[in-house]
Amino acid sequence: METLAGKVAVVTGAGDGIGRGIAHALAEVGAKVAIVDIDRSAADRVALELEGSVAFEANVTDAEAMSALAAQIEESLGPVSVLCNNAGVMLESTFVEAERTDWDWIFGVNVNGVINGVEAFVPRMRAHGGEAHIVNTGSMAGLAPRLGMGLGIYSASKAAVVSFSEMLRAELEAEGIGVSVLCPSTVNTRIWEANRNRPEDLGAGQSVPRPDRVNSAIGGIDVGKMVVRGILEDRTYIFTSEDARSRVETRTATILRDVSLHEADAN
Repeated sequence: METLAGKVAVVTGAGDGIGRGIAHALAEVGAKVAIVDIDRSAADRVALELEGSVAFEANVTDAEAMSALAAQIEESLGPVSVLCNNAGVMLESTFVEAERTDWDWIFGVNVNGVINGVEAFVPRMRAHGGEAHIVNTGSMAGLAPRLGMGLGIYSASKAAVVSFSEMLRAELEAEGIGVSVLCPSTVNTRIWEANRNRPEDLGAGQSVPRPDRVNSAIGGIDVGKMVVRGILEDRTYIFTSEDARSRVETRTATILRDVSLHEADAN
């Protein structure tokens, strides 16, 4: 996209952290931002920070609610050109010890939340025509997970988001709708406290201990600026940290080693 000025942008999970940072960055370049969060008070606080923005409450796991949200935002702000499916949650558990409700919660928000956002907004983007862009928040955990940290369910959900985004980009490219997947590494946010928004009917779950590295990590505002640059440059992947290359190279080296072993077996 050449410019975001005057465009309507939707950001889910915008009440804090990376979502708040994306909302700020979009507003700084002149976009009209719909601040969407499951916590209405958090959305209201961010909307007060940004002139011309409007707060909305929505649960991204609810497909009907997201469809209604799309209509509500369009009526309030106009046709949507930018969609940032950012809402995400995390918990600590091994695969074997996890409860099925842990899977339901993580995949419900991190994966179904993205699917619901796309289903609610893309038909409207198509109907209105013109340039548009979608950013789905994945994670470095979806490309090169930190093994042995008890974040398997989270990592699996983010791997799904990465693959979904790659395929969606291929599907929509000819229509002028760009797709990027945001792959942050460590960011100083409150995702470690994601249990605060876990539905009661899904149980308490296990909070994730906040790693020491978080204290010196970049914040959501910095990530937001990277996202805006990624939208304007139509990047497939948006990275946020210096360790992205080393983590990808380490995983790729393992894959290529085993490809070589397979080739040797074939010969």
